[in-house]
Parts: sequence; structure tokens; C-alpha cells
Amino acid sequence: MRVLIHNQKGGVGKTTTAANLGAALLRGRLARHVVLADLDPQMHLTAMLTPARSTPDWTVSDWLAGRPGQPVAIEGEKGLLLVPGTDAPVQNVAPQPDTFKKSWTLIDSAPAWSDHTAVLSHWAEIILCPLEPDFLGLSGVSRLLMRFAEIGVPRARLRFLLCRYSARLSVHRDVRAKLVERLGPELVLPVTVRSSVRLSEAPGFGQTIFRHAPASTGCADYTALARLLARPAAQPSLRSA
Repeated sequence: MRVLIHNQKGGVGKTTTAANLGAALLRGRLARHVVLADLDPQMHLTAMLTPARSTPDWTVSDWLAGRPGQPVAIEGEKGLLLVPGTDAPVQNVAPQPDTFKKSWTLIDSAPAWSDHTAVLSHWAEIILCPLEPDFLGLSGVSRLLMRFAEIGVPRARLRFLLCRYSARLSVHRDVRAKLVERLGPELVLPVTVRSSVRLSEAPGFGQTIFRHAPASTGCADYTALARLLARPAAQPSLRSA
């Protein structure tokens, strides 16, 4: 399964979702291998999961250009692999569908629209859009929908994930209700990622939430998300219109 994690707004939980969804798929035995690709020039995913490593010989730029190489195994997370990020310009985007056979591939994209995003949007089977449940998050949805419509990506391939959610806040409940009313329950995931200090702490320790705080709400939420996305009914066809 190929998943592009994208939102044009930064700080909405894309990197957190990439790392912890990958770990959840493995720990739930929903995948044998999960490959994370760090396409964000800020390289936060790479810094989080490989804090002590030197400059890699093979990066996301090489992968996207079709040059051979191997992802990095993440310590303490059996089956979790990383294609490290790079601050060098990505010259070419032409990933092959079977690059990592029988694996889930999760791409942590940059918080901006580009030609690379457009190509990967067609390549991905699911486009997972994390957003915060506030006015700015809600207003950004229109821009996202417009971008995907312009390049001919079927809306049915999109999935919206509310992050830093608190059911006690009326604004969060209202934003979710407006999204469901506008997009339908198929596109707005019933799973939310709740506000969690532990989720914020984990990157500083170079760990996923499953190693940092295995009894936390973050573990429960990403486990539920992994189970939901792994269900065949939740996986739109690339031919869907």
C-alpha cells in the first residue's frame, strides 16, 4: 500500500503520523515491512528516527530518481525502514509502484504544493491529510481539494485525519461535524489522534510513541488508525473516479 501524507499547512502532524502509523502497522502485524520516505526538506522524520547517524549515502532524492539503494533500518522498530531526507533539490520524481515489494510505503511530504507532490499524488493509493480541528485547518481543506481536482486525482482517494483532537472542545467537535457534512463519513476518518504530551515528547528521544510511552493514548490512536487503513474496504482503488 502506497500512502502520501500531505497537507500544505505545516505543523499539523504529518511527520508524527508517518513515524507512528508505520510502527503501528508493524506492531499490529498488519505489515511485514514499512518504508518511510522523508520528502520534507526540513528532514524532521530523518532527525527523529536516525539522530546519531552520519550523512547517508542513499537518500529520498536517489529513490525518487530510480537509483538503486537500500533504506535504513530503524533501531528498536523491527521492520521499520527509512529512506532518509536530503536538503538537496529533488531533480526527478518517478518512483516505480513495486519499488518495495509487499511493503507499505508512507511518504512524509513537504508542507507545500509542487510538481513532485502532483506526481506522488497519482502514484499513491491513499492520500492521508492530517489537519488540526480549527478554523485554519478547515479553511485549508478547500485549497487541498482544489489542488487535487486540478490534477485529476479522485476525491475518493483522500482521507482526512484530525490530529491534536479533544472531544471536550466545542470548536473541535464543530470542525469535525462540518468536515463530515461537507465531505462525507468516507473521507473524514472516524479515528482521531488526541492531544498528547507523550506524542510531543517522543521525537526528542528519537523514538516512536510505541517505544516512548506504550500505554499512552497516542499508541491507542495510531493502532486504531493502522487497523482502519489496513482494512480492504478502506483502501480505494487507483482506478476510482
